[in-house]
Amino acid sequence: MGYLLFLPFLIHGQGGDSATVGIALALLFIGGAFGKATCSRLGERLGVVGSVMLTEAATALLITATLLTPLTPTLILLPLLGIVLNGTSSVLYGTVPELSDGDTGRAFAVFYTSVIGSGGVAPILYGAIADHSTQTIGVLASAATAALIVPLVLTLRPHLSNSTAGPYGQAGVSRHRS
Repeated sequence: MGYLLFLPFLIHGQGGDSATVGIALALLFIGGAFGKATCSRLGERLGVVGSVMLTEAATALLITATLLTPLTPTLILLPLLGIVLNGTSSVLYGTVPELSDGDTGRAFAVFYTSVIGSGGVAPILYGAIADHSTQTIGVLASAATAALIVPLVLTLRPHLSNSTAGPYGQAGVSRHRS
C-alpha cells in the first residue's frame, strides 16, 4: 500500500500523464491477479519460507528499479511487481491454519484484520516519511519494508518445518491443498 501511494507521482515524475497513471495501475493490478496463481505454485515448489523470501526480495528490488528506470521500462516492470506484491499473500494465507493452534477461525480473523489494518496505516506512515524527507525516500522505505520481511520470515521456519499441512512435508513431497 505504501508503494501504491507513490506510484501516480512516480509515473507523473517520469513524464506520464493521467492516462498513463491509469495504465500503470492496471498493469500492476493485472500482475497482481496473476500473482495469486503464480505464487501459490511457487509455494508448492519452494515452501512457504523460500517463496516468501524470494517474492519479498523481488518486491524490494522491483520497487527500487522503478525509481531508477524511465517510464517505458517502469511500465514493463509493473506487472512483474504486481505478481510478487500480491502473490506473497497467497502463500502466507496457507500458513494461518498451521500457526493457529487449533482456533483457525480466530487466527484468520487476526490475520485479515492485521493485513487490512496495516494496509490502512501504510499510506499514512509512508506519506509522513515522504513529507519529512522526499518521495524517493518514501518509496525506498516501502522497498526496505519488503526487504525486512526476508529475515523475519526465517523465524517462521521452525513452526512450519514439521507440519504435515504445509506445502512440503519431511520428505519434500508436495502436500499443498488448493
